Amino acid sequence: MTVNRKGSGLGAVFLVLFVDLIGFSLVFPLFPGMLTWYADQDGGLLAWLMRPVDHFFPGVDPWQRAALFGGLLGAVYAMLQFVAAPFWGRLSDRYGRRPILLVSLAGSFLSNLIWVFAGDFAVLVLSRLLAGAMTGNVAVANAAVADLTTVENRSRGMAAVGMAFGLGFILGPALGGQLAAVRLDLWLPSLVPIGLNPFSAPALFACVLAGINLAWVAWSFSETLPPERRGQGSGPVRVTNPLLIFRNDLPPQVHAVNLAFFTHTLLFGGLEMTLGFLAAQSLGLGVAAIGFMFGGMGVGSALVQGAVVRPFGERIGMARLATIGFAMHIVGFALLALIPSHPSLSLLVAAVAVQALATGLVFPSLATLVSLAAPPERQGFAMGTFRSASSLGRAFGPLVLAVAYFASPALPYWIGAVGMVVPILLIRRVRPKA
Repeated sequence: MTVNRKGSGLGAVFLVLFVDLIGFSLVFPLFPGMLTWYADQDGGLLAWLMRPVDHFFPGVDPWQRAALFGGLLGAVYAMLQFVAAPFWGRLSDRYGRRPILLVSLAGSFLSNLIWVFAGDFAVLVLSRLLAGAMTGNVAVANAAVADLTTVENRSRGMAAVGMAFGLGFILGPALGGQLAAVRLDLWLPSLVPIGLNPFSAPALFACVLAGINLAWVAWSFSETLPPERRGQGSGPVRVTNPLLIFRNDLPPQVHAVNLAFFTHTLLFGGLEMTLGFLAAQSLGLGVAAIGFMFGGMGVGSALVQGAVVRPFGERIGMARLATIGFAMHIVGFALLALIPSHPSLSLLVAAVAVQALATGLVFPSLATLVSLAAPPERQGFAMGTFRSASSLGRAFGPLVLAVAYFASPALPYWIGAVGMVVPILLIRRVRPKA
């Protein structure tokens, strides 16, 4: 089997993540419409889940109710990510990056295919469960970047991963907003009995992207982990117990960064889940406008990673860049908290721009710090715990901040502004090698 040498292959990793993130982020602008449509179905899982909400809060604003639904669906997906990420990362340390990427992308393809025919809410939940369980590609791709780079240029490699995320979030939500207008269930009514629904067009597009990604990896992605470096990691902690991501035999600095990333993702994941509802409720924005808003966040994130992190990250220092990013998040959250009482499109644009720039600084900085702190033979496991910490944040963040939004549309953003102080304090303890 051919193994890539250092300095080559980053483009392949970039494309894998870029295409996958487009498919993943398609769903963000769809949550308000999905709740309305699935809630109109008689009985079923969603009706059972929302019955206590309707009983105890009969007069609640529909947008706040919808935000609670979005938080529930996001938590289901992220909890499976939390459990699975270290597992796939450790397997990639043992068997190589390429086969694990193939398995995870095949799972992504199948989950999106199920989503195409998710006419029932229970089937939609099944598709999200499978997608979360099979999402090993991000952790493995981060480990592949570590294989392909040296300590000196690790930050540039991780910035490329971050740019893939940013660019994926540019196109994904924007495409999701536009594809929501394509009603395959009206074009092909004969397939409605087997589950075709108003959101089948975005789901089918995500399915096609996953299929292209799978074919691309199978055809042209070369292994990045040499055979002599596989299975070298040792230690008493079994990766199948994800609750030990902050207590295992990895260096303490890895745990500090993981805890900072968990806190960041808990707060920012809740923002991603509630922001569309805030824009719709306070400013009356539609699905397409919300899609472009998320796309704008991706543009800002990608720009700062390409224009700041890649050329200047090593000079400025990754811990310092992360701290600047967290401080910017505080400002962005505070601006969002003002919107319910002072509705303003300009205020929303300013808040989204600040949040985008902050994310562009935080993600590649933290990924670089974890990679530099981890032993070379345990990159897959370390990046798996890194992604698992993020997934744990995404499991609780959307639900916790959706409940806060349910209480008051401004509350989740005040929580975010105060909460971002925690990762600043954690990163102060990190002393990277480079």
